[in-house]
Amino acid sequence: MISAAIAVRLLNQFSFSWELFAFGLMSAMCVEQTLIDITTHRLTRSVTMRAAFIGGPLLSIAAIANNQPGKIGVMFVSFVVTLLTFMTLSLASRRGIGAGDVRLAAVVAMFLGYLGAQYVFQGLALGFMLGGAAALLLLIIRKASLKTRMAFGPYICIGAMAVVLFGV
Repeated sequence: MISAAIAVRLLNQFSFSWELFAFGLMSAMCVEQTLIDITTHRLTRSVTMRAAFIGGPLLSIAAIANNQPGKIGVMFVSFVVTLLTFMTLSLASRRGIGAGDVRLAAVVAMFLGYLGAQYVFQGLALGFMLGGAAALLLLIIRKASLKTRMAFGPYICIGAMAVVLFGV
């Protein structure tokens, strides 16, 4: 049901275009990774890389077809800066943010970068805020402790999809 609603919203937003296929792929990755991360606390590398290796070229074709090649640079910079930022956070958090979260955030940033740098910042910031709010709520209601592991991938995906679907 949620996937169908996302598909309709993407179709309304992007019509029949390269962007539709790319962001459809991103949303499929987000749904799949969310389900996997919630149940296993792992993010599947092949799912994330498939989205990157197919979505990147699709969005590059879209940028060229729309005579906006600068978007390719924004996508690349968004990917690299997010990868380095999340790698630093992962090292600083002592496995609080795993390698799967690092890869997922970088790939999501690449997709969001196509829409603009502000989408990258807002999508990832929203993911952090939602994840933090969920963790705080679990602590308050005593369903978690400071040592409880929590899936972060779903919040990265929810933040990203929210800004894609509803704008900045």
